[in-house]
Amino acid sequence: MSSLPWRPHPRVADAAVIGCGIVGLSTAFQLQRRGLSCLLIDPRGPAGDASHGNAGVISVGNLMPQSAPGMMWPALRGLRDPLAPFKLDAGAWPYYAGWLLRFLRAGHPSRLAGIIDATHALNRAARAAWLDLAGAIGALDLISPTGYLHAYSEDAGFERAAGARAHMQRHGVAFDVLDRAQLRDLEPGLAAFARHGVLQRDALFVQEPGEFCRRLFNWLCARGADTLIASARAIEREGEGYRVRTSGGDVHADQVVLAAGAWSGELLRPFGLRLPVAAARGYHAMYPRQEGVVRRPTLWAERYMVVSPMRSGVRVTAFKEMTAPGRASRPALIQGLAPQARLLFPSLAGEPVSDWAGLRPCTPDSLPILDRVDDERIFIATGHGHLGLTQGPISGELIAQSMMGEASPVPLAPYRLARFGGYARG
Repeated sequence: MSSLPWRPHPRVADAAVIGCGIVGLSTAFQLQRRGLSCLLIDPRGPAGDASHGNAGVISVGNLMPQSAPGMMWPALRGLRDPLAPFKLDAGAWPYYAGWLLRFLRAGHPSRLAGIIDATHALNRAARAAWLDLAGAIGALDLISPTGYLHAYSEDAGFERAAGARAHMQRHGVAFDVLDRAQLRDLEPGLAAFARHGVLQRDALFVQEPGEFCRRLFNWLCARGADTLIASARAIEREGEGYRVRTSGGDVHADQVVLAAGAWSGELLRPFGLRLPVAAARGYHAMYPRQEGVVRRPTLWAERYMVVSPMRSGVRVTAFKEMTAPGRASRPALIQGLAPQARLLFPSLAGEPVSDWAGLRPCTPDSLPILDRVDDERIFIATGHGHLGLTQGPISGELIAQSMMGEASPVPLAPYRLARFGGYARG
């Protein structure tokens, strides 16, 4: 008789999808549509991080990378301002210091046009992908064609964004430039100090991003997807496929999709890869549900703060805090900024009833990584930064097409890991 301890046989699937945010769930949807069995792995279940806490905008007109020329140095100068949108978690400095240097290099003017073109290629396909996905799972009631409003309180801020408007125009993005009176017609509750506005007409609004992800998760499960609420700890070759070791047991899959956001990198180190993905924490505060305050997601451009009329309440999102996975959040940041929402929308009533913080996976050039590990059947889908919600469904479609050997309608070269050169190895 064997003295080895008994171990249950690992669960088996055609594809293990690690990460149940919008990117991972969208990939699983596309794989199931193509007849593959999927096992969904996430320690917190669907929408446990940034896919829950964002502003809900499918912002198809946001083309400028975070590293665009002229953006970084003002952000650094504003670090002492408690209301400035960019923050550094000093205790995590060793984690992101090298990434910041690559971020600065990515913002060189010679690279800007290519990054914008690649962003637009995804965003242009994002709207149709979202409507297709929402229609398929019966969640169109959560999607509104409100557009996305950028409001400017300063003439200088509006002028600084002239380049972004020029790029939108060059790529055929539908938008309207609004004066003070037109802003008030569009958003009657907006404060009088808002002087200029830009409305991205084709942007969609997901009224409850977390609820959308939960519906998608449940839809997948009802159609055969298996689930494992656990942390993925390692990916190992096993026969013709892979064993994924998790805190809840082992899984065997023919292929693996790594869509674990800011936690993706550690799982690839045994394969000789380092992902140039940093963790940028975002925050939100929720005000009580109330009608008539705001009609659509509205960005106060100078504060980089978005006010969105979610079904569950008025959500205020803000901040990009460079940090590391596992570091404690700083709720005081959003608690100090949230009252600024009442300056933008004076009729906003009550005090914040909850706050949230979550990590966005950010690459130096603001483009996601959509790729396959060389000589492996491991596929990477992460690094979407501030456009994860926008690009989630189209990214899932592109990854599934790559896994199935289908032709891609969007050239994938700009999103390959190899664009980072030697940093991706080691």
